[in-house]
This record gives sequence, structure tokens and C-alpha cells, in this order.
Amino acid sequence: MTASPGHKKLQHLLEAEAYRRIMAGEAPATLVEFAQQLLDWLRQSYPEASLTTLASVENQIRETWHRRHDMIHGGEL
Repeated sequence: MTASPGHKKLQHLLEAEAYRRIMAGEAPATLVEFAQQLLDWLRQSYPEASLTTLASVENQIRETWHRRHDMIHGGEL
């Protein structure tokens, strides 16, 4: 993995971490809170890639967020 992931890799990192947190029961009550947590995680874990914004993270995880209940209860991704 490079020090500064490109847009696609960044999106995959966010999606994977969002999925992990949802499946572990670590997702907060709102999309905004979840996006902020993921942005904080991204900035800490990949400081070179932290030029993304909160709105961008929200947009990247929105579909996963809306499908979280299905994912937790055995639905498909």
C-alpha cells in the first residue's frame, strides 16, 4: 500500500472500515457522526490522504449506511 492512497483506494478503505464498524456494532446513531468518526480514523491512519472532507466521506459511505440494518441481520451487501 502506498503512503497516499488514490481516490479509489481511499473509497475502498472507508467502505471496509465502515463495514467493519457496522458489523461490530460500533456505528453511531447518525450518518454525520459516522462520517466524522471515519474521517478522524482516516486522518489518523493515513495522514497523507486526509485532504478529503466530511461531506465527501458522507457521500462515500451513504449507501452502506442506509443498508446497515440489512447487513447486520443477514442481508447481502
